[in-house]
Amino acid sequence: MARPSAPKAGGLPTSVRLSLQFSFLYAVLSAVVFAMAYWFTQYEVHDWVIDQMRGDAGTLQAIYQTGGAAILVDHLNALAAVSFEDARVYQLQDASGAVLAGNIDLPIGRPLPAMIPADQIAAAGSIIHEVNGYWMQETPIGPYRLIQGSGDHIVREVLEALGTALVLGYLTVIVLGLVAGIRVGRITEKRIAAILNALTRLSDGQLAVRLPVPAGGGDDLSRVSVKVNDMLDEIAQLAESQRQIANDIAHDMRTPLQRLHQRLERLRATPGVAADEIDACLGQTRDIISTFNALLRIAQLEGGDRQARFGLVDLAPILSTVIDAFRPVAEDRGIDLRLSDPPQALMVRGDQGLLTQMFSNVVENAIKHCPSGTTVAVDGLSDDRTIVVRIADNGPGISATDRERVFQRFFRTERSRHTPGNGLGLALVKAIAQIHHGTVSVQGNNPGAVFRVEFAACK
Repeated sequence: MARPSAPKAGGLPTSVRLSLQFSFLYAVLSAVVFAMAYWFTQYEVHDWVIDQMRGDAGTLQAIYQTGGAAILVDHLNALAAVSFEDARVYQLQDASGAVLAGNIDLPIGRPLPAMIPADQIAAAGSIIHEVNGYWMQETPIGPYRLIQGSGDHIVREVLEALGTALVLGYLTVIVLGLVAGIRVGRITEKRIAAILNALTRLSDGQLAVRLPVPAGGGDDLSRVSVKVNDMLDEIAQLAESQRQIANDIAHDMRTPLQRLHQRLERLRATPGVAADEIDACLGQTRDIISTFNALLRIAQLEGGDRQARFGLVDLAPILSTVIDAFRPVAEDRGIDLRLSDPPQALMVRGDQGLLTQMFSNVVENAIKHCPSGTTVAVDGLSDDRTIVVRIADNGPGISATDRERVFQRFFRTERSRHTPGNGLGLALVKAIAQIHHGTVSVQGNNPGAVFRVEFAACK
């Protein structure tokens, strides 16, 4: 089957492209927010100017009511005198239109009478008008008319300063955001490039390569890399196991097949058929079939085919059944096989048949390789989280270098090569433990060995 072609390189990396896209979106949103801030400020300043003129008009009315026209004129002239850059202009007229006080005729660029036509001032009434850059308001005070104005040149200067600050701030934010986005994108791009390089080497057959994981990395890419590395470790282990199986089959299966072939040749040359020769051939054949069946069982377990039938299982009766089954064999070999009653139920989630076979293999292995006079003790312990089953003996034990290898397929220690077996019993034990999400290990017992099988407890 042809491998799909890789996508062509070119264009911006995804990280940089996303940074630019988000920067553009951020720029648009920032522009909208800054424009709204400017418009809202302008609106509020305008309202503040109007409220100020209305407040001044109310104050002047109160002064007239308490102090009369003379006090009103003095106060109005004082206000006009302190007006900064003619930001506020005033004029007080009597009923005939004669000007009594104010600075509305002071020149600001050009004479105010020319800037503010008399008909517009007269028509102002109680309504605020914008006339030549001034907001004008006319208010009756007794028999007099108060005309006041507020120039918008100060407001414009404030708004221009605000607008300049907003624009500069907007540009600064956009530039910094763009630079930061590209910087982060470049860092991510380098990490992705390193991951792609590792994957390329893996696809070329370099199975020892692993994805880079920075020290202390806890981000998404680091977590993905860790998971991929775990998967690659498992794949490498499976590949090595497959290679080992091929080598083991080539060596371990060749001997019984050669023996069978030689026996059949002798049987052919013998006049008359000897029943014991036929039985020997059948025994050799059964050994081969048993080996292949064990290999097939292990492969099925590693594929997880039996997990769908899992349920709650109590290990206590399983251990009792296994001990009862092997006690006669142990007695014949002069081995004391014991079972300590567990303090409570040993509930796990699993397959009863597989668990029975697993403990049978461990107990049978202990009986087979221990000499007469040995004690094999089985006990189970549990707490809220774990269940542990121990199969301990005081026999010759297993060397430290062989303790990890005893669970490999076809592995046999030098001492056990002269006993019947195919080296698959403990490999099957490990496969059954793993499919139950458990662990199996072997330790020294000084003397002897202890096989420890651990599961997660179920309530």
